[in-house]
Amino acid sequence: MKLRNLLSILLVFFTASVIAQPRLITCSSEQNPVDRSINVFADSQAFGDYTVKLIYILSGFSTNATNDVALTVVNRGHSTVGKLTFDKSANIHSFAYTYQSFPGTPQHKIPDTSFTYLLPVTENNSLRTFRSGSVSERLGTKPDGYIGVDFMYKLGDTICAARAGIVYECSDEVKESEKIKQVYNSERNKVSIEHKDGTLSHYSILAPIKLLVQAGDYVIPGQPIAVFANQSVKYDVLFSVSYLDEKKLYINTEKTPQPAGFSSYNFLHVPFYVDGKKAGQLEPFKEYTSSHPKEIIGAEMSKKDKKKLGL
Repeated sequence: MKLRNLLSILLVFFTASVIAQPRLITCSSEQNPVDRSINVFADSQAFGDYTVKLIYILSGFSTNATNDVALTVVNRGHSTVGKLTFDKSANIHSFAYTYQSFPGTPQHKIPDTSFTYLLPVTENNSLRTFRSGSVSERLGTKPDGYIGVDFMYKLGDTICAARAGIVYECSDEVKESEKIKQVYNSERNKVSIEHKDGTLSHYSILAPIKLLVQAGDYVIPGQPIAVFANQSVKYDVLFSVSYLDEKKLYINTEKTPQPAGFSSYNFLHVPFYVDGKKAGQLEPFKEYTSSHPKEIIGAEMSKKDKKKLGL
C-alpha cells in the first residue's frame, strides 16, 4: 500500500461516543495484512441484546451496508460488527465511521400488541392512573410518538415487573425526595427490561427507591423490582413499552439530519390484566386492582420452568 493511502486511512478514521450508554459498547477496527480488508469489532459490557449502528464514509472500500448504514445485534463480549473489502483498482483508500448503540433488536414490523401485561404492583394492590407523560415531556421535550401510563403509588408500595425479561439497565441515583415545585431533571431512578420479542419496558420512577434487582437479572411477571422505602412528595412510575424501528435505524443521519425529538424507537399501547380481566388502554384518573393469574405469569416460560415454579 502506498504511504499516501495509509496516511489517508489513519487521518480519516474516527469513532463517535456511544449514545445509548457511554462506554458500555465500544468499537474498534483492524486491517487484515493479507487481503487489506478491515474488520470492525464491538466490545460490549451490556446485559441483554444491543443493536450497534455503524455509519460509514468510504473511499476504495466496499461493504454490504444499506445507505452506508450497517446494523448488528451484539451480546455481552467481543464480536465482529462490520467488514470492509479492499478495492485494488481504487487510487485512494480511506474510511471513517461513527457508531451508536441501542438497547433491543431492530423490528421490521410492529410487535404483537395483544400480549397482556400485569399491573406493575403486588397482587391485590390498587394503583391510580394519572395523565400520561414522560420525564422529558415534563421538561419540555416530548419524545416522538411517546405513549405511556403514569401510575401513582404510596409509601411502602412495591414496584413489580409487568412482564418477563432481562433487566438491562437500572439505577437509583436520586436518594432524596424531590422538592416541591421541582421535578427530576433526568430519568435517574429507573428499571429497564428487555422482553423475549425484542420490546422494552421502561419504569421511570419519580421518587427515591430501593432497588431489588440488578442489571443482568431475569425477572418474571409480578416479581418485585423496587420499593418506595423513603418519604417523598409523591410516588410516580411512568411506565412505557417501546421497540426499535429498523426503518428508522437505517436512516443515515450524517446525510439526512433529523428534527428535534426524533427517536429510533416507537412506543406501543399494551393491554393490562386488571380487576380480574384483560383490559384495553388504561384510562387516566382511574383506580385499578392488580391480579397475578398463573397463565400470565407463565405465558413466556418453558414447561420446565413452569413446573419448577408450580405453575
